[in-house]
Parts: sequence; structure tokens; C-alpha cells
Amino acid sequence: MTRLALVLGLNMLFAACAIDMPAVPMRQFEAGEIQAVATAMEEELQDGAAENAALVHNILGECDLMLGDKDAAWRNFATAGRIMGNWSTSGGEAFSAIVGSESSKTYKGDPYEKSMNAFYLALCFLWRGEPDNARAALKRGILADAEVGDERFRADNPLLFWMAGRMSLLMGMPSDAEGFFNEATKANEWATKHGSRGDVKSAVVGAPSRGNLVVFVECGLGPEMFAAGGMEELARFRPRFSRARGARVLLDGKAVGESVVMCDVDYQARTLGGTEMEGIRKGKAVFKSTALIAGDVLLDSALIGEDDDKARTRGIVGGALIVAGLLTSTAADTRHWATLPSTVQVLCIDADPGPHDLTLEFLDAKGRALADLRQEWSVDVAPDSESYYLFRSLPGLDRLLTQ
Repeated sequence: MTRLALVLGLNMLFAACAIDMPAVPMRQFEAGEIQAVATAMEEELQDGAAENAALVHNILGECDLMLGDKDAAWRNFATAGRIMGNWSTSGGEAFSAIVGSESSKTYKGDPYEKSMNAFYLALCFLWRGEPDNARAALKRGILADAEVGDERFRADNPLLFWMAGRMSLLMGMPSDAEGFFNEATKANEWATKHGSRGDVKSAVVGAPSRGNLVVFVECGLGPEMFAAGGMEELARFRPRFSRARGARVLLDGKAVGESVVMCDVDYQARTLGGTEMEGIRKGKAVFKSTALIAGDVLLDSALIGEDDDKARTRGIVGGALIVAGLLTSTAADTRHWATLPSTVQVLCIDADPGPHDLTLEFLDAKGRALADLRQEWSVDVAPDSESYYLFRSLPGLDRLLTQ
């Protein structure tokens, strides 16, 4: 058996030890059968791989929101955030999430997943009456969007900056709010310039403090991660088809506007500050293949060499290169937060305090209403304050009476 054959065999052994993606019942999720998904994820927490706990807690948090249990959602997102490392940007752990295989380690998520965890956690803090903690969570999400290991990228998620500005206003800090709103404008311009869906002249960004009824609308399903490359060493994303591209909102039967994209999750997943993640990840694949080939050549040379000292040195170096190649990556870690939306959109409404009937008409790419996704809700606008609601383009969620 050649050294290369041995290497490939060891590589397969390493890959066999990888932690699989948890079994998320996506068909039931897309059908709006949220309780069934939550039950499956509770079982996954009990019986599944402990390394997937953060991922499962994040999905459970989403289910909790759609089932109306905001306290449980807060606990799940907070637990997931702690496991994900509170978006640490120093040390080898953060760097390894990009350059090494994490499939046999604790799932800590890509930057876009950490940012989304921050968004949901911030909402939960807001609903608990804690805008200061909400803003702190958003600032952590902004940091996660910008930094990986020793590399810094441009933070280009306008949703996080904009929402941090709104929290600053609730805290009575208008100058801080202005700073966040300015950054939201810059992030929106940068992201749309580099391929993000959205509007560079977004009404939400243009009038950031407008509206006392804030409607968050989540459309479609976020991207799917898959392994590519000769050794399946590259993690790539592909978008999933989404019927709903936006939403029209009616308040008490009167149309009040359409939602605006504030976070393109597909774009955030495949880029860091406009730089394609695939390019960032490619370095490890080049090193791996080069190290394995060079190591095999050196080992072969050591076996046929006549000089014992030189042969021994070549053997040691060759073995070290092979081990380094194996440890760099066995296969891409394709665990990902599959239940995230494709876009997070916002509509801010000036509404009279008190109860209202709110109707959501989800629209397809041609602006036609999707009848099976229509939702009708009762909302309440708080006097002398702001009310925030989150909706998802899944069928029948209004029957769950989640608000």
C-alpha cells in the first residue's frame, strides 16, 4: 500500500468521525407545523450529538417565537449565544471556524448565524423591556459580522445597525442613535453595491426613527450549505427557492405599505464585508492537497534513500506534512442553521395607540399575493412607546395565536 493510499484511508476515517447535521424536519417547518418541529428538536437535544446543541437551541428559539413563548425563545437564543462563544474574536477557536474542519467539534456557527442569533436575542430582550441588553446583543452581532480571527471585514448588515439605533432612542440616547443610523445607511449602500437584495434608497434607512409600530417580516428560507471540491473540503452555499419575496401590510383593512429588505441572509452567508466566503475558505483546501502530496513524495523518497540521516529527516517532514494536511480539514463542516429566512424585511407604521387588525399579504416575485400565506393578526400599539412584531412567510401561523 502506498503512503497516499494510507493517507486517503486515514482521511476517510477522520471524515467518518464528523458530526452530522441534526435531523431538522424541514417539510413540516415549511408547512407551518411548528409544534412538530419543536418536538423533534427537543428530542434532538436529548438524544442527538452534544456538539450540535447551539444549532438546535437556535431552531428551538425560532419555534418558540412562532408558538408565542417569548420567554422560552429568550432562554434558547441566550443558551445558543453562550455556546457560540459570545462572538469571540481572539484565539484559535474563532479562526478555525473558517480555516479548519469543525465537523467533529462544537458547532459555533458562521458570522451570519451569530449575527442572526444576536438579532433574535435582541428582540427577546426588547420584549422583556430591556432595550439596553437588546442593544448590547446587537453590538455583539455587528462585531460578529465584521471580525473573524485576526481579520477584520466591513460590517454590512444594515438591520443590526438600524435596530441598535432604535434601541438607543428607547434608552434616551439620540446622539448614539444617530451614529448607528449613519452606519446603517453606509452598510445598506455597501451591501446593495456588492450584491445584496435591498434598496439603496430604503425608506426604513432614510427615515430611521419613523413609526411606532414596527413590523419585521421574514420571507422564504435561507441558503443551504453543501460540501464541494475534490476532497469535499469546501463549504459552499446555494440559495433555496422562496415563493414569498416580500409582503404588503394592511392595518384595519387599509394598505399601509410594503416591507423593505434590511437583511439579505443569503448575501450575508456567502460573504464577509462583500468578500466571498469561498475565497476566504479556499486557502485551507490548497494547503491540504499540497501538504498531502508533498508528504507522500517525501515518505517515498525516505524509503529509497541511501543516506540514513537525510532519509530520516525526509520521513519526519513527510509525516508531519501528512498529519498537518489531515488536521487542516477532513471534509467541510456543512452544519448550518437551515430554518433561517432568506430575507428579513421591515415596515414602520405610524399608528394610533390601541388595538388594530393587521393583515399580511405575502407577495411573489411579480407582486402577486400568495393566498395560502395570507395571515390576519390582532396587534396592540402601546401608548407613548413603540410596538414590535415579527412574522414569517409560513402557512397558517396566525391560527397558532402566537401574539
